[in-house]
Amino acid sequence: MAGINHSTQQQLRLEIMTLATDNHGHLVDSNTWNEQIAIALAKTDGIELGEDHWLVINAVRDIYQLTGETPPMRLLIKELNKRIETEINSRFLYRLYPDGPVRLASKHAGLPKPKHCM
Repeated sequence: MAGINHSTQQQLRLEIMTLATDNHGHLVDSNTWNEQIAIALAKTDGIELGEDHWLVINAVRDIYQLTGETPPMRLLIKELNKRIETEINSRFLYRLYPDGPVRLASKHAGLPKPKHCM
């Protein structure tokens, strides 16, 4: 395609991609997840992902990979506190995800809706 740069071609492919989600907006197939999809999912919630969001998303994905479950808030906080020197608490998570940290982080991580979330 003459005249179109590579980044535009990539953007065009993403715009026509359709992903299956459940009624809550979580990916049906978590294997389709990648960082660009995380950004798109976050946009649907009005969130622009920053460094702290990625810390949480990666922790949620790691816990899910080990346990097969999305983590409850306490386990997520415990894992995050292992990863960084600054103490993390639920207020930190709610500043990132005001409408439900574990649910939204799980959604942006491409994982199912947590069973413990309403």
